[in-house]
Amino acid sequence: MATGPAVSSALETISRHHLECSICQGRYQQPKILECLHNFCEQCLLKYCSTKHQGATAIPCPVCRQETELPEVGVQGLKTNFHLIGLVEELELQEKLVCSGGTKLLCETCDDGNEATRRCLDCAQNICSRCHSSHKRIATTSSHTIATLEDICEGKVKLTKENLKQHPKCPKHEGEVTRFFCMTCEVLICRDCTVIDHCKPEHSYIDRNQAASTYKQSLAELFSPLGYEMKELKKSQEEVSRIKEDLGVTVKRVRTEVQDRAAEIRAEVTAQENRILNDIKNIQTDREQKLDECEKNMGLAAERFQYSLDTAREVTRTASDSDFLSLYPTISKDLKLLADQRMPRVDNRLAFLKFKQSEGVGGISLGEVVVEVEWKLCCDREFGRIGSGPGEFDGAWGIAARQPGEIAVTDYCNKRVVICSIDGDQKSTIPMQGCPLGIAATRSDDRLVVVEEGASHVKVFNSNNTLAYEFPTVSPSDEVDKTAVDLHSVAVKNDDTIIVGDVRRMVLTEHSPTDGELLRTIPVKIKPYFLAVDDSNDRIVISDKSQAVDVADGNGTTRRTIKPTMNDEPVQYCNGVYTDSAGIYIAMENGPSTRHIHHYDPQGGFLKCIAQGLHAPLGITLTSDGQLAVADWYSIKIIHHVAVTL
Repeated sequence: MATGPAVSSALETISRHHLECSICQGRYQQPKILECLHNFCEQCLLKYCSTKHQGATAIPCPVCRQETELPEVGVQGLKTNFHLIGLVEELELQEKLVCSGGTKLLCETCDDGNEATRRCLDCAQNICSRCHSSHKRIATTSSHTIATLEDICEGKVKLTKENLKQHPKCPKHEGEVTRFFCMTCEVLICRDCTVIDHCKPEHSYIDRNQAASTYKQSLAELFSPLGYEMKELKKSQEEVSRIKEDLGVTVKRVRTEVQDRAAEIRAEVTAQENRILNDIKNIQTDREQKLDECEKNMGLAAERFQYSLDTAREVTRTASDSDFLSLYPTISKDLKLLADQRMPRVDNRLAFLKFKQSEGVGGISLGEVVVEVEWKLCCDREFGRIGSGPGEFDGAWGIAARQPGEIAVTDYCNKRVVICSIDGDQKSTIPMQGCPLGIAATRSDDRLVVVEEGASHVKVFNSNNTLAYEFPTVSPSDEVDKTAVDLHSVAVKNDDTIIVGDVRRMVLTEHSPTDGELLRTIPVKIKPYFLAVDDSNDRIVISDKSQAVDVADGNGTTRRTIKPTMNDEPVQYCNGVYTDSAGIYIAMENGPSTRHIHHYDPQGGFLKCIAQGLHAPLGITLTSDGQLAVADWYSIKIIHHVAVTL
């Protein structure tokens, strides 16, 4: 038997889950049903529409978002769910009976204050024992159904407010009840409705009971397939739940695998790190020993020089003529021996060390330690032959890296500039009036700056090979024809300032990159047949096709002179030059069969011969991919930069 508290709890659950509006969280007040079958209080829907969907002809359900078309009158025109209204009223009556606790319910029929013991389900009133007797004696109420309050509280009797057979009243016609159902409009109607608003043949209507029976059967036919769909949906829900569980297990397993793999990689990376750091430490130790030995030898040499100089000066200053003459042969021989002695030099490459990172982590490789960089002449990167057609040269003189993967070469005898890829594919040519010599490329817009033999003006070409402008190297303009010039070389600084070498006047001229305006004239000590600049290190390298190369500062002052040798003999000719932060590169020749490219450190110290067996090397440039490109009269040769690793 159900107890009062148990029934009260059940009623509360029913109210919360079935009879409360999800907007206001209270029991339904004049509930309106949407097309999705969700119900909401009329006032709640009015507020919902006015705040979020003002003027809309359709509104989304606040719960499932399915849209419902609004009638012309708005929310008020939506169907009222009278069934819910009845349930709410029935629940409230049930609560009144069940939840009264120790409070005495009074008879609602008499005014004697008697305790109610029963309830007339037809009158929907609580009555006392005396009124119960009167109910049975009066003819109009003798057939009413009366139940004890105890049976109602225990749930043995279903509580209802009115006789189910009673017809509801028509909302339009006073005193009429709804006995029919208009199938056209799907609404309950009264007798007056059938002849006023729902008359045939436009409308079709049937008896209300018949309509209820018919439509219940119609709905019942949908129950089975929908029930099947519900079963399938529940299966899908169970499948989703199972998949979520599987996902949790899978994620846990995969996370563990990732963490384990990461631990392995960390261990491997740590091992590689320790190994590479140990190699670096060993390299440092070995090179420091060499540098210590070099430092020691230099110290000894310095002491030897200082002692000999001090002795010679002292004897010259203080010894008598006879003593001086007796010592002179020995001292002279010693000083001449020291003068001819090759001074110990430090190998600048000992300071070179670089870490080359691996491109990816697939092989769990940190990278390699580069201990040295070598240049290697690569035969498969040589292109060109003698001639004047595509891919041919007759006097490849100057060379410049114009843009990534492209170089420009002055073809002296063919009077043209050839544009080609670093693989040798000729792209275009620029015809020249004279024989072109020096060439350089601007950094910002890939323009080419070209000087021609015997010309008084320098030509600047756009990236599409059209002439942008030309300019003289003499100012003012009325002095151009009066001043003899012999322009041979050209270079471009980092800010695209143009520097032109004039061998007749032995000067360098600086020009604006926008229009070639002369900025200044810089005197130099040798004829600038070939020219290279590295303004980041305030370095200008000048070759005059003789046995020496000058390294000057930005003002043309010579800081050092490089005198290349081959087999301990001075070279006959120094030709093209190039310079960058890694040092200085010089093309040279010592007879028909001895033509090299030498690499010097920034201080002018010889490092290495990086290419031999060339034909007639002249211009040198560094390509966009870090290789040296050499104009070798009939061909272009590429010298690769190769890293030597541990």
